[in-house]
Amino acid sequence: MIEDRIYAASSILVIGAHAFDAEVIAGPLAAAAVKRGAAVTFLHLTMGEQGHPCLIPQHYCAQKEEEAGRAAARLGVTSRSLGLRDAFLPSNDETALEVCDVIRELKPEIVITHWHGSWHKDHRAAAHLTQTGVFFAALPTIASDHAAHTPQLLLFGENWEDDDGFRPEHLVDVSDGFEAWTEAVKEYELARGLSSFPYVDYYSALYRLRGCLRGTRHAQAFAGASHSWNAGSGLFSPPSGKGSSR
Repeated sequence: MIEDRIYAASSILVIGAHAFDAEVIAGPLAAAAVKRGAAVTFLHLTMGEQGHPCLIPQHYCAQKEEEAGRAAARLGVTSRSLGLRDAFLPSNDETALEVCDVIRELKPEIVITHWHGSWHKDHRAAAHLTQTGVFFAALPTIASDHAAHTPQLLLFGENWEDDDGFRPEHLVDVSDGFEAWTEAVKEYELARGLSSFPYVDYYSALYRLRGCLRGTRHAQAFAGASHSWNAGSGLFSPPSGKGSSR
């Protein structure tokens, strides 16, 4: 099962377009994985600094950096940011190489990011950057400070803004991480009423709904990569085994 592979992993990387995105697409899972001994990193491509109705982006960026740090501490994860510009997240090879460098450095077995079917341009960009970053990370011909690395599993988390074509293929029991998540997201003003969208109510109900279908208290839904991605994920790895012709 996908769930067994996730919780057997020693390193997991969650890539979100903005601080707070990683927390909702994989926050409860991250807390549950940490309890099982995994090292989990949240990579925020931007801080989401354009999203405050009153604060200027510079001030809201500083606030969200603090909020992300406190949320990470409650979940037991490491928080990192590429410091890119919110609302203008570039979907290009140069930025994907930055993602590649993080993947090579951390060597995660599991990578989780946005589903590409989103009305939010930054979310679409994050999905593309992650997939391209995974591709670049596997290429031994791309020079960097870290050796090439291919994650074992690429998953796409459920987000209310990324619902176009999303199919909940895998339901993962996250009951052990739900309580930590409820405390972690409240570190963000965004979850405490800044937005008209009721984030905590929505995701609490969603995780409970998925749990009902999974047969557990809480669960999170994920879509998987295509069969062709799975087949080609080790394409650039050195040949192994006695059956190799090289």
